[in-house]
Formats: sequence, structure tokens, C-alpha cells
Amino acid sequence: MKEAMLAVYGHSIASYRIDAPIRLYASVLKQLINTTDYSLREEELAMNDEKALALLKKLLKINTTNPPGNEAEAAALIQKIFEAAGIPSEVIVYGEKRHQLIAELKGAEPGKTLAFTGHMDVVPVGEIAWDHDPFGAEEVDGKIYGRGASDMKSGLAAMIAALIALKEEGTPFKGTLKFIATVGEETSSIGAEQLVKRGYADDLDAVLIGEPTDNEVSIAEKGALWLRLATYGKTGHGSTPSCGINANEHMIALLSKFQSEFRFTFEPDDLLSEPTSSIDVIRGGNGTNVIADKCTVEIDMRTLPSQNHQAIIASIQAIIDAVQKDIPQLKTTIEILNDMHPVKTAKDDPFVKQLVQVVEEVRGKTIEPYGFSGYTDGAFFSQVKKAFPIAVVGPGYPPAAHQPNEYVARQPFFDSIQIYKKIAADFLR
Repeated sequence: MKEAMLAVYGHSIASYRIDAPIRLYASVLKQLINTTDYSLREEELAMNDEKALALLKKLLKINTTNPPGNEAEAAALIQKIFEAAGIPSEVIVYGEKRHQLIAELKGAEPGKTLAFTGHMDVVPVGEIAWDHDPFGAEEVDGKIYGRGASDMKSGLAAMIAALIALKEEGTPFKGTLKFIATVGEETSSIGAEQLVKRGYADDLDAVLIGEPTDNEVSIAEKGALWLRLATYGKTGHGSTPSCGINANEHMIALLSKFQSEFRFTFEPDDLLSEPTSSIDVIRGGNGTNVIADKCTVEIDMRTLPSQNHQAIIASIQAIIDAVQKDIPQLKTTIEILNDMHPVKTAKDDPFVKQLVQVVEEVRGKTIEPYGFSGYTDGAFFSQVKKAFPIAVVGPGYPPAAHQPNEYVARQPFFDSIQIYKKIAADFLR
């Protein structure tokens, strides 16, 4: 049996067997962990539902609001927890205080690789007052409140708990079970993009994302095309508008044409609703008495697998060209703010069928895979050259995500741990 020596800040600790029962070396691990701010009590070191819940609460108390993110603090906690369980992990630096983490649990023999993944960042608390501390992880009537409780620290905590439980229980499997915690999903999935570009997803055979689905099975998501259109004019005094070129008025003409003539070209999808377009931000002018020399609008488009984003941009350019015939002074630019591809896995994919069966067993009800209108890190994982199935199952309650008093309920959280354990054991059998 393997043996190791630990030295904690220069103090030697007696050797212990890594694969001995966890309680035999809990005191050693406790010394290691208690040298950081992320102390875990000895009784928390063997995984069960209540200890997974304690882990979730620790994650919720770390403020990873994006911007700025601060995911490094959450990654440090997760790494210490895996270290205590004897699961190796690696930190990948995205930027200052923005760390990603990958952990691996190896099976007895070579085989497929399944990734559990989710993001550590959360959206801002917002201006509406909460009834519970957004970073207090308060539990009331079977619900745990906090920013990120639904989206998606509950999914992360459940996946961490599943990995540790699989190791402790000695569940036999082949291949590799990866855990990937990303930064910046709430701002265009910048972390997943980095990992994919660096090849960290090249060996994957399936991806399960822990975003909030209330433990339903999602196998499709819309793409996102965010555009910023700008019109340019010339400043002048508001009392003599003929001396300037009003960028706001040009934008009004452009948006009027856009709203009356722009139409999506698409094929209906059996899992996703029709594509949408929403003009969400308009900025123009610097003063009531100053002719606006610039106006910008930001448009959020959600697209289907049958659509091509470049074709959509080309159709918008055609509308601009038509307006320019009526307004020769029109000057515009189109800027792509976000370009996320739609994702879809077939219902009859073997991984999806296994996943549906597992969820049905755990929840005791029939499950029908569906698709949702938002996007996830799956948009970048789907760009890996090697095609593999991508699905989303998480304990979070979608209507609670990004809302004041965001929460996750205890039972769905506990159920998700069982789902993750079972799908890992089945897929990697």
C-alpha cells in the first residue's frame, strides 16, 4: 500500500496510508485543512447528504459575484476538499483571482472519460432587498438561500460530493471521471473557452453540466448572438439641428426598418422554441441641448441549431444598406459581443438514454428530455473536434435563478448527488 509523508508549514506529520479508511487519517487531514480559512470539522470528512449540504453552504458564503468573479477563493476551497479525500486536482489560472479547477478520479482500468462541470461565478445580487443574506447560506423550511444556490453552486457541490462518495464507497468503474469548475460562465463562458482552447476537453466522451433544471434532463440549448449596432453623426447645438447630424434619429430609422422587416430564417426544432430577438440596451447623446453624434443599441438574439449566425448578420447588414439609400449620411458599425453556438444531443444517444433512466430511477417518475432557451458552457464544449454528448441536469430551481431570495431545496439537492453517482457508475462501467 502507498504511504505518504505530509509536511504542514514545516511541521512533519506521521506517515499514513492514503487508501486506509478515511476516519483513520481524518485527524491528519484536519490539520492540513485547518491551516487555511476553509476549516472542515473531522466529522465532515466522510461524505453523506448532510456533509454535502455543509459543503454547499461553504460555497455559498464565498462571494463570487461576476464581475469581478473572485472564483479563486471558491477553487481553493474545492481543492482542499478534494485533497482531504485523496482526489488529485489542478488549478488553471485564467486571471487575477480567477482560477479554474480540474479534478480526476481514475477507474481501475482504462476506459471512457465523463466530465461533470459547472461554473463558480454568480450574477450580482441586484437592487431589490432580500429577505435572507445573499451570502449567508441560511436554511429555512428545507430551502437554502443565497446567490448561486440555484445557479449553480448546488450543482457544483452535488458533483463534488458524488466524486468523493464514489471514491469512499469503492464504486468500481473504468476510465476517468473528471470534475471541471469554470470561471466566467455568466459573462460569455470565458473560462470554458480557455479550457477548450488549451485542450482540456479533448479526451472527453460525455459532458454533464450541473446548471439548474430541477433535476430534469436538458439535451438542447439555444445559441446566443449578441450584437451592438452603432450609428454615427456630428455634434451641434440643439437649437440649430440642421448644423449637426443626429445619430439618434438615424438609429430610430434603422430600428424601425429592423423591426418591420427583419425575420429569422429557421427550421422548427422539436426541443426548442422559436428564435427570439430583443433590443435590450439603447444609448445615445450627451446632453439635451447637444445633437447626438453616436447612438448604440444592443440586441440579444437566441438561435436554433438550423441557423447560421453569419447569415443573420448579413441579413441585418442588408437592412442597413436599404436604410442608407434613404439616408446617405448614415454611418454604422456592427460589433459581435457574444457568439455562442446552439447545442443539441439526440434523444437516442446512449448517454442520454442512460441519464434519463438514472433520473427516472432516482426520482421515481417518467422523464422527457427537453431544451431550454439559455446557454451554458456547453456551447464551447460542443466546439471540440471530437463530438460527444452534452446534457444538463442540476438540482437548482430555474425560476429561482438570478432572482432575489434565490434558493435550492434540500431534497432535489440530495437527489442530484445520487443521480451523479449513478450516471458515473453506469456510463463508466
